[in-house]
Amino acid sequence: MDPATLLGPAVKLRRLLWLSALLASGASAEPYYLIVSGLGGEPQYAERFAQQAEALAEAARRTAGNEEQVQVLTGEDATQESVRAAFGRLAGTVGSTDTLIVFLIGHGTFDGDDYKLNLKGPDLTGAALGELLASVPASAQLIMNATSSSGAVLESWTADGRTVITATRSGNERNATRFAEHWTAALSSEEADLDKNGLISAQEAFDFASRKVADSYEAEGTLATEHPQIAGEGAQRFTVARLTARPSQTPEIERLSTRMAEIEGELEALRQRRDEMSSDDYLNELQALLLQLATVQQEIDRAQAALESSED
Repeated sequence: MDPATLLGPAVKLRRLLWLSALLASGASAEPYYLIVSGLGGEPQYAERFAQQAEALAEAARRTAGNEEQVQVLTGEDATQESVRAAFGRLAGTVGSTDTLIVFLIGHGTFDGDDYKLNLKGPDLTGAALGELLASVPASAQLIMNATSSSGAVLESWTADGRTVITATRSGNERNATRFAEHWTAALSSEEADLDKNGLISAQEAFDFASRKVADSYEAEGTLATEHPQIAGEGAQRFTVARLTARPSQTPEIERLSTRMAEIEGELEALRQRRDEMSSDDYLNELQALLLQLATVQQEIDRAQAALESSED
């Protein structure tokens, strides 16, 4: 008799929880981007923010390899309603093993109590944005807020698994910032790629942009009115840009991805039948499907690694 059949439901459940955790840690996390560029107010700012948003979007598409994983809201289209809708789509699409990356550029305000992101129509408060961020189940989140007064939300937005970057160190640094200009430059800069791996991490982009901001004020001989800040867990783990396009899919990877989706569908169907099954039958079927999922994921990881090596 297979020793596994002698295990009681509680022991089997512990094994399945362990396997689920292993799957989550080993699964390929997909990056999902939301780029919001608020109103410029003046033509020079409107043009600048639009250009920065397009540069961020281009880098995001190059990195994700899938335009559907990149949402961009700019100028007149960036309203409280549209931002909430974008977060709603993310909440319904992004999984716990995926990565959420949010870029905010434009003007922000701080009245001593509340931070607000300036949008067409009603602005969004820092508290409301914090709730929207929390609504997305991604366990890894990177938030880059390059607006004026952005430092006001640094502490309140910091959470487990989330890295927060702001252009200013407090809400009282209210002048238009330069940080976004240099952050976007970092996303296509070999100078920013310190480890020369062809990828720009959030830490590398932050270090590059912070240095360029400080240098620009020093070159002008003026007092810096912004001081970029970073808080949260390991910014080095977030890839914010590839210097070259992401490797394309192959028929084998597409086949494996289709099989992955089929197994996930079988898992959902099994969960729907849980109340109709005995604990032993449910746990046995669940274990078999999770093992299949792990095997297919490993095959996808190997195929993607081989593809990247062949295109280097």
